[in-house]
Amino acid sequence: MQFVALPYFVHEQTGSSFATALTAAAQVLPGITLGPVAGALADRRDSRRLLIGANLVLAAVTLAFCVALVGPWWVVVVVAFAQAVVAQLVAPAEVVLVPALVPTASLPAANSLSAANNSLARLIGPAAGGLLYAAAGLPTVAVANAASFAVAALLVSRVDAGTDAAAPAEPGRRPGRLRTSWLRLTHGWPAGWREIRRQALLGRLVVFIVLTGLGEGCVSALLAPYVAEVLGSSTALGLLLTCQAAGGVVGALIMSRHAVIDRLPRTLGTAAIVCGVVLAGLIAYPLRYPQLWPALVLITVAGLPFAAVAAAQTTLLQTLPDPSVRGSVFGVAVAAAGAAQLIGILTAGYLADRLTIYVLLVDAPCYLLAGLVILQGRQRKSRPEPSP
Repeated sequence: MQFVALPYFVHEQTGSSFATALTAAAQVLPGITLGPVAGALADRRDSRRLLIGANLVLAAVTLAFCVALVGPWWVVVVVAFAQAVVAQLVAPAEVVLVPALVPTASLPAANSLSAANNSLARLIGPAAGGLLYAAAGLPTVAVANAASFAVAALLVSRVDAGTDAAAPAEPGRRPGRLRTSWLRLTHGWPAGWREIRRQALLGRLVVFIVLTGLGEGCVSALLAPYVAEVLGSSTALGLLLTCQAAGGVVGALIMSRHAVIDRLPRTLGTAAIVCGVVLAGLIAYPLRYPQLWPALVLITVAGLPFAAVAAAQTTLLQTLPDPSVRGSVFGVAVAAAGAAQLIGILTAGYLADRLTIYVLLVDAPCYLLAGLVILQGRQRKSRPEPSP
């Protein structure tokens, strides 16, 4: 809901693509510095308790968007930044928790079903966000979103994680307590980078994440202005995201049945290339035929390879690193992605105000190149070594 309502609110208040980009930048900036710290915390503490606490705090912080009803537009930038700071704990905790609940061979299916679950939420959320925003404004969306965080905390509290979900406790210290020193948490940076440099595939995966992050930064900055200027209203954006989610559900369910651990790099690279091709057509076709229905069809198709990318990328980040530094590696990946997204957001927002909204097309070659990085690495590995 917020993904639709927040950029539309800023764009309506300011009329500036760059102001919309600043809002998106506030949401990715914390990950650049705090991602590895959050990852190290997930490695050392009870990931289930981290998820519960983070969602409860997010529920409280999200309500602060209601201040935008009486305050200046930039209040949403401040609240979005605070929200993103707390949210850094969520993804690393999930990455550490899921392998504690699921056998390794079943991780591709588990992550695919998780992606399907997220897509099911997106079937309702974007359309509801557009409708709620059009009917009652940003504060109503904020209240509904805060309630969703509270429900998430309640659901995670019902997960029976046993003792495996908690990271090993230090001597004399109870598991789950957050009294880990800042100095020890900063070890997430060197620990994550050492593991990434140790494994060639992890290194290529980080390059993949950076390239797709650049493209996603352009989308974060320009999708709402693009839809507003080229295709229509906030309801149109909600419909687009809902159609993408429908395709994502189908793609995730297919992945859950057919994904195999040993084939995940090939799956990731191929899916990214398909994403790039579909994105190019999706973004460029209104130049010749500015109607909404082809976008709804193409973005539904795009949901399938995007689901494959999400599931394969998450599973590789869970299975390639040593379990003791799994969260730290994920945190470094988050930081790399955040830096790339920030560059994409600010550059795209700046250029769109001065050139054309079709700067959004940069997203397509980013995915194409990312897919080639993964597949070319596999080809080099499969070539036989020359005889001495």
